[in-house]
Amino acid sequence: MGAGANGGGGGRAARALRLLLLLVLALAAVEYLFGSILDASPLRTYLYQPLYNATQPTLRASEKLAVSWPKRVSTTSDQPQSTEFKNITAPRNFTIANATSVANMTRPDLENVTSVLITKIMDGIRNDPTTENPELKKNESNLPLCDEGIPSDFGPVPVNKTEIELDWVEKKFPEVKLGGRYAPPNCTARHKVAIIIPFRDRKQHLAIFLNHMHPFLMKQQIDYGIFIIEQAGNSDFNRAKLMNVGFAESQKQRPGGWQCFIFHDIDLLPLDLRNMYTCPRQPRHMSVSIDKLNFKLPYEDLFGGVSALTKGMLEKVNGFSNKYWGWGGEDDDMSYRVRKMGYHIARYKTSIARYAMLDHKKSSPNPKRYQLLSQTSKVFQKDGLSTLQYEVVEIIQKHLYTHVIVNIDERS
Repeated sequence: MGAGANGGGGGRAARALRLLLLLVLALAAVEYLFGSILDASPLRTYLYQPLYNATQPTLRASEKLAVSWPKRVSTTSDQPQSTEFKNITAPRNFTIANATSVANMTRPDLENVTSVLITKIMDGIRNDPTTENPELKKNESNLPLCDEGIPSDFGPVPVNKTEIELDWVEKKFPEVKLGGRYAPPNCTARHKVAIIIPFRDRKQHLAIFLNHMHPFLMKQQIDYGIFIIEQAGNSDFNRAKLMNVGFAESQKQRPGGWQCFIFHDIDLLPLDLRNMYTCPRQPRHMSVSIDKLNFKLPYEDLFGGVSALTKGMLEKVNGFSNKYWGWGGEDDDMSYRVRKMGYHIARYKTSIARYAMLDHKKSSPNPKRYQLLSQTSKVFQKDGLSTLQYEVVEIIQKHLYTHVIVNIDERS
């Protein structure tokens, strides 16, 4: 009697299994017959799981406790997943009659057929263009994010101040793309940085600068571009206004713009790879200790030489002043702006933020700089990016940099 009961139970279980399989196969048939007509069928909704969560960041185990700026959309999981699938799809003329013949197979045969069919269904759905997630296109390379933090092997780097020919340097660094653009080939950079260099009559420095900076920046695995902003005409040099122009024009050169900006004197060369050219949480003064200043910070509020700010910070402080013609004062003006708007000046240790300065002739100080500084608190919201006027003379895409020549003379 027990054996009969067990046999009856086994028969009922087999019939239930066949009915369930018929239902699944019928749903699969409907999906393949009508799935291309519908935007997204319920079956597709429940079966299809995107390879990547394109709306939430994915952190490696070592990153889960660290919170860093900027927030990014990660397009990879802990381990890179292949997006290549065999192009196997179930035929569109799949019918219930086919399913009935399958239902008469033995249990091992059913399991094999079911496994193959589900694989085909999933592959077909994944390859169906109607289910493509448009968010995946945001990461052009679909590479994992570059490692965060400072690598343990980073440290001091040598510097060569010997004059070299710019034409010779231009033939180096084939990995750099036209316009002085570079992105790591094996990972997605966490930081998109525009390097802005105000420039005039420093061609001998330009070659040395490019020869040092490109290998330095490439090692830091950032997505960067170098922009040389040259002042045309004979007016006194206006470093701060050129940096405003560099911010505005560099944004036009990249779809979606840059995340942050490093404003860089051309005669300063970093001496330590731990001095990261990345996006800061607070405005960062980078050239803390310079060889010709005995590697000492002259005063606490200094913000000149090399400094880093995000796009949001620059817009909040209204950029740099446009009024400082001649040497001096513009960096102290910016120092006031960032502190007035609630930021503080961040710095790396003096043993890391070290720079070598190239020899150059000193410019004449701006006699009006102290008068202008006394007015900063009253006028900075009306003097800067909001009042910037200039005329682009020419933009040239060189191999190792983008050359922007501008007329910034004030209109009468």
